[in-house]
Amino acid sequence: MLDRRGVLRAGAYASAAGLVTALTGHDNAGAAPHGPSAPTPQPAVNPNWQQLEKALQSGSKLYLPKAQNFPALARPWNLRYEDRKPMGIVSCASAQDVRTALLWAKENGMPLAPRAGGHNYAGYSTTTGLLISVRPMSQVTALDGNRLRIGGGATNGDVAKAGAGAGGTNLYVPGGRCVGVGIAGLTLGGGLGFNDRKWGLTCDNLVETEIVLADGSIVRANRDTEADLFWACRGGAGGNFGINTSFLFDAVDVSRRTATVFHFTFGPGSGEEIMKIVQEMLADDRGNDLDIRIEFENPGTGPHDVNVAVLGQYLGGDSAVRRRLDPLLRLRPAEQSIEQLGFWTAQEKLSMVSEHETVASKSLVPHTWLPSTTVKEIVDWTLKWKPYRRGNSGYVTLFAMGGKAGAPSADATAFPHRDGKFVIDVGTSWTDGTTHDEVQRLLAQTRGIHGRLSEVLKTNAAYVNFPDPDLTDWQTAYYGSNYGRLRKIKTRNDPHRIFRYGQGIEPLDHSEAGS
Repeated sequence: MLDRRGVLRAGAYASAAGLVTALTGHDNAGAAPHGPSAPTPQPAVNPNWQQLEKALQSGSKLYLPKAQNFPALARPWNLRYEDRKPMGIVSCASAQDVRTALLWAKENGMPLAPRAGGHNYAGYSTTTGLLISVRPMSQVTALDGNRLRIGGGATNGDVAKAGAGAGGTNLYVPGGRCVGVGIAGLTLGGGLGFNDRKWGLTCDNLVETEIVLADGSIVRANRDTEADLFWACRGGAGGNFGINTSFLFDAVDVSRRTATVFHFTFGPGSGEEIMKIVQEMLADDRGNDLDIRIEFENPGTGPHDVNVAVLGQYLGGDSAVRRRLDPLLRLRPAEQSIEQLGFWTAQEKLSMVSEHETVASKSLVPHTWLPSTTVKEIVDWTLKWKPYRRGNSGYVTLFAMGGKAGAPSADATAFPHRDGKFVIDVGTSWTDGTTHDEVQRLLAQTRGIHGRLSEVLKTNAAYVNFPDPDLTDWQTAYYGSNYGRLRKIKTRNDPHRIFRYGQGIEPLDHSEAGS
């Protein structure tokens, strides 16, 4: 089973006012930079768990810490926040039970957090109060007109299984490659994947979403009804406006599609030439059939393992893509694979199963191509990476953007970075036993290259689905000029911040709202 960070080097293949005061015990984004996160206060209440349990309908269930499977349900994907334990978990099988749990939490002064896949990098999908899981709502249903209705707890894997399985729909919604990532968080933050250049971000294909709001009302948001809320749900990030319990998407019939998947690994000395070739390939890709990710990685296992990996897909036959890939092949990759496959088999090849990890991530979204001098700095940083303990990795990964994902205007959806050439993920993962001081040094190295890239690429734009709790000007970095509109929508739908976290959108205060 491959982890998120090692997948490229491994070959990438794997099958009210008083209420506001009561809620100030919710999570703080400022986690300690190693294993345990900073302690957060528990609500000073005696919650009536029995009342909640009795109110739930069939199919939903309350889990308390003594339950056998509570630890597994509570565990976040990023183990950096593993010590942040909820007081209880409600596994909800219906929007009505999400509403019940939400209203109970309010009545009992209980901080809360929604969770679908639980893969939030910064631990924002966990809490010291009530964790409201929508995972049981994972149904994927094909509708007339090439549309899919997807439950709020469905993952990328659930959607792929519905499309490709026996009697499958053959309908595809552009999504991510990690099978365990929830469609909810992916969509609400934008949604990168190996087909966004062809068919747009995940959020660009959203037609409607059902949401349980802070006051307990259940609404449907689309272009005609709750239009502002619908706009915010396409890039405004999860956990800000309500709990999304279902999504309706326009989908693509891929029954006749083929795709060619390719994977290469190179030594770090080829990094500058690789980036030059890849950027030229993307610039020349008029049909948006090509998508690529490039990773510069030091896995912390010795200098011989430092590598540059290229993983990609071309929507078409291998003869066409081999001509395009010839400049890369001439660089004599240490590993190479090119396979023409049916569409679903190709997506399976590109997919990955992400184990729990301990990671820290920072991102940038540059609007210019990377010059060779900047790529050389990335290569040099990778070579100089100090793991301090075997297996502590450092990486810079570039996710190609553009194409149809870049077609909308910056204010067409809440996701603003439409002119981005790449999303750059700078990060580190570390192993058990790494000390606080060692982690501090790992983080200092990632801050160094991130700051340097921000300077030379002249941007602080960041991707909200790669949240960085240390980011100071996150409002502008994540949302650009869209943040003001998002605050107004927050004020209308959640003025008392029932949904809150360290980098959650803030409602307008009284003076701002009255101006």
